[in-house]
Amino acid sequence: MKRHALILSNPGESGAENYCEGVNVDVNNYTSFLKSALGGTWYNNEITHLNRPSKLDTNNAIKDISSCDYSLIIFCGHGFYSASRESTILQLRKNEEIDFLDLKNEAKKRTIILDCCRKVEKDIITEERMIAKFSEAKAELNPLECRKFFEKQLEKCHNGIVVGYACSKNETAGDSQSKGGYYSYSLLKSATEWCETNNIDLTRKWSKLNIAEAHNASIKNVSRLSGGTQTPEIDKPRSGPYFPFAIMA
Repeated sequence: MKRHALILSNPGESGAENYCEGVNVDVNNYTSFLKSALGGTWYNNEITHLNRPSKLDTNNAIKDISSCDYSLIIFCGHGFYSASRESTILQLRKNEEIDFLDLKNEAKKRTIILDCCRKVEKDIITEERMIAKFSEAKAELNPLECRKFFEKQLEKCHNGIVVGYACSKNETAGDSQSKGGYYSYSLLKSATEWCETNNIDLTRKWSKLNIAEAHNASIKNVSRLSGGTQTPEIDKPRSGPYFPFAIMA
């Protein structure tokens, strides 16, 4: 099975008032998670990170993964909701942006995670702690088995697109310098907590946490971190099975 994860990030201009150091934390956390057994044992050559890319480079990267059996696109950074275009706009760098709908192009099986603000306009958590949790899980899990069953679950899923939004329309996405984005932090936290509380006998069975379950589990923590001002949303097919987000084997 051919799979690829594309991580797009834009913390903003260095030194600017709205610069979000948490975005860099998010990128490191997602990369560590994907490479871990819990995250599905993604290989280095299956993960691409583009920091503050041009729109052209972004479109080319999306085109490059169009032939994959499964793709994961993550955006961490600045964004807004365009009332005129009725869509979430991702700010890639100064004077360059992309409609998130473009991230859906030529997708077979794809999950899209958008950790950005969606404030309507006319026309963002500690790194060592998260990595430590991934490492602890990694020590108990079998990387090759996790990769195998991650792909086995993907094969059961129908073609489709799942989109996880950090917040609802006309809300902003919270960001912590130590934790990263509230949504990304909570999404990954839901996976590690699922692993820690799952008493499955891995000598007999394997288990998976799908993206919809991880998203739903993150909502309460996002609300707590944001003081109730941020409500994650999800777009997904009406029926499952849904793409795996975390795996235990």
